[in-house]
Amino acid sequence: MSTPYINSSFLTGFSQLIISKGGNPAELYEQAGLDKEVFLEENLQSREIKNLLIPFDKFVDLLEITSQQLKFPDVAMTLARQQNMMILAPLRSQLMDCKNVLQAVQVIVKYLKILVSSYQVEIQIEKHLSRISFFVESETIKNLVQYQDYAMASAVSILHGMLGSSFPLRSCYFLRNETDPERIAEYARYFGCPVAFNSHELALTAESSLLERDVTPLINEIDSQVNLALSSANTDLVANVSRMISLSLPNGNSSISDVAASMNYSQRTLQRKLSDRNTSYRALLDSVRFSMANQYLKSTYYRLTDIALLLGYSNLSSFSRAYFRFAGIYPMEVRKRINYTL
Repeated sequence: MSTPYINSSFLTGFSQLIISKGGNPAELYEQAGLDKEVFLEENLQSREIKNLLIPFDKFVDLLEITSQQLKFPDVAMTLARQQNMMILAPLRSQLMDCKNVLQAVQVIVKYLKILVSSYQVEIQIEKHLSRISFFVESETIKNLVQYQDYAMASAVSILHGMLGSSFPLRSCYFLRNETDPERIAEYARYFGCPVAFNSHELALTAESSLLERDVTPLINEIDSQVNLALSSANTDLVANVSRMISLSLPNGNSSISDVAASMNYSQRTLQRKLSDRNTSYRALLDSVRFSMANQYLKSTYYRLTDIALLLGYSNLSSFSRAYFRFAGIYPMEVRKRINYTL
């Protein structure tokens, strides 16, 4: 896929944040070219979980529009700070095999490249100081304030999950310029370190010794978030398994054993719990794929071959046959009908 994408789960909490600032999230979604029916908070948290991949430029546009219209320049950093580690739950079994934070960061970087295509993270390790740099292919995106803020703040949020909120950064570097002393001071307070603007790259530095620490705190945080979701009175097991499937599909870790591990269950336990609810893992996998496929088919910026890969199929033919078995119609015909009504 040539277009950069980002998983829509990164928008969790956005609607509530905007409402708290007196804004209308539905209007902002529409202005950014996103389907409000998909991305409003009540739909993101509904039984029919929609962890879709959306164009990264529309995600950044949404943050830019919000910043300007609501006079809310910190929207990206605020959104990144309030997001939890559930997004990393599909990696639980891989992270448990990591001996230290460095190995965990490498696993997460590989995963983020799937969740945010055309996005690069480079790690340079030296004896005393390590540097993590962020790159995106689009020249337009990389110069935007909200992209830079979100990239840096989300990275720090993940590092907090691994190292605790008090871990020390040595420095942060932004591509864009900033001359307002008050804003510069606000950034320094947010990141807890000196911040430089008009730099040649988007990057942060930290003590190399931090990368040698144990990764257990991150595993504990993921387990805490998963357990909280499983115990919530407002959710149920079927909804949580569906959400985990949708998160796992793009990186190919959507087998029942992978999803069970991400939820801290054995495969047999998950099978039994689903059977008690008169369903099965295969039924949920097919249902999630069908639901996500219908959302992708509504948007002309997804090619059919892209949709097949996003849903974990090896090729377009496999996707087409599976969709036909579920709906009695091929996805190409659905796309033609949608285009005809536009």
